[in-house]
Amino acid sequence: MVTLREKFQEIKTKEDVRKLGGGEKEIEKVHQEGKLTSRKRIQRLFDPGSFEEIDIWTEPMTIDFDLEEGVKDIDSVIAGSGKVNGRHVYVWAHNNTLLNGALEEIGIRKIVTVIESGLRERVPVVGIYDSCGIRPENVVSTNGFFTIGRMMHFQTVSSGVIPQIALVMGPCAGALSLSANVSDFVLMVNGTGQMQMAPYKEKDPGNAKMHWEKSGCCDLMLQDDEECIEACKTLLGFLSSNNKNKPPVIDNDDPVDRADEELMDLAPGNPKRYFDMRKIIRKVVDNNDYLEMKEAYARNLTTGFARFDGKPVGIIGNNSIHLAGCETTNSSDKHARFTRFCDAFNIPLVYFADCPGFLPSANEERSGILRHGCMVIHSTAEATVPKISLYIRKCFGGAQLAMPCNITKADRYLAWPIVQRAVMGAKELTTIVFRGDIKRAKTPEEAAQIRADGIKIMEGRIEKFSIANNQFIIDPRQTRKSIIDELECVAHKEQERPWRKHENINL
Repeated sequence: MVTLREKFQEIKTKEDVRKLGGGEKEIEKVHQEGKLTSRKRIQRLFDPGSFEEIDIWTEPMTIDFDLEEGVKDIDSVIAGSGKVNGRHVYVWAHNNTLLNGALEEIGIRKIVTVIESGLRERVPVVGIYDSCGIRPENVVSTNGFFTIGRMMHFQTVSSGVIPQIALVMGPCAGALSLSANVSDFVLMVNGTGQMQMAPYKEKDPGNAKMHWEKSGCCDLMLQDDEECIEACKTLLGFLSSNNKNKPPVIDNDDPVDRADEELMDLAPGNPKRYFDMRKIIRKVVDNNDYLEMKEAYARNLTTGFARFDGKPVGIIGNNSIHLAGCETTNSSDKHARFTRFCDAFNIPLVYFADCPGFLPSANEERSGILRHGCMVIHSTAEATVPKISLYIRKCFGGAQLAMPCNITKADRYLAWPIVQRAVMGAKELTTIVFRGDIKRAKTPEEAAQIRADGIKIMEGRIEKFSIANNQFIIDPRQTRKSIIDELECVAHKEQERPWRKHENINL
């Protein structure tokens, strides 16, 4: 009779064989492609010794196909849970050492199990995408119990309840690419990550660089697997585990009252000169640490995560280095989605405003700037998390709705001394207010003088309005302390909305 020790060793030996996936040859192939194996990726993601794999003994339901012995009996997904920096997280990954990660029903069932478990236990889920798609033999013999559509159903149900992060570290096409984009954030590895709906004749149409710069489907582009996994861990550190918790607070060694003399020189007084808003953001957040999302997409707006006194916040800032910091259709999508994520997971929002308004352009009108702009205003107005607006230089027209003022309601309004807030700038206001006087002028010189005098009058009125409509005009050098003080004041904010099944945002 077999002993307990012998039986355990027998099972352990079989388990080790299964963990090899397609075997040493396939592992070497993955390494030659510049990638880590799926098991190595998971090992790097979790705290040492914390990962617990589930359903390692499941087998594909497809049979009677010409597959190698020892391969056809192993499913295509590695799944389980562990701790990332001490916090519980679920993960699933395509097994890239087994038939190029080709999926079958039982593998999808494991993914659904992980998402259901994350939803039930209210913890984040990380999905690692590296698959050539559905196994052809599975398409022929599938029973339809578990499909990618079923998987996306549970992703959608989990949306806004638990954070979901997709790591695209290899091929990801068709329905799988839709699944990745149902997640809250998509991280892609440059060179190996591919994400596209259908096959194309052109080379690499869905590469990471394209999604990073053009489509906006990539939130972070990393250079290799190791960097991607570290970025995922960093991102998780800013996020609450679910929609009922607050994000984690860490010890802060950056003085709350740290002042910075350089802030006095970063924003030019001339509103027509550009500057990089990210420099100001990094100067005032904890340890200059700002994790920017979608950095290369819609560069006129910067969004990302930072901390003030150890507490995570979401940052939204206009960046005049591109399109003068105007809002556009693309930046509106970026703005609204980031706002809704932060609001869903109780992450306060801090706005750094320097915006002339929505970009006046026939192309923008044809692209639906009205609809996209409504997304920003809707998401901003409905957000119930603490909102702090800091007006750096200017905020005109519809920008006052996007970078919330007293209409879309921030909780605090701070401003630098050079701030200008109005329906439009002094020159544009003069053209409208003094139109009659300018038209009645008898000479061009008289019209020019009326225009010049009008601009001075409008500048004075804008200055008076701007000062009167901000709660605090602050010393720029004390920006960090001012924001921390106001965040502390509104830390326990509660705001209810009327009951509804869901809002009807103008998507």
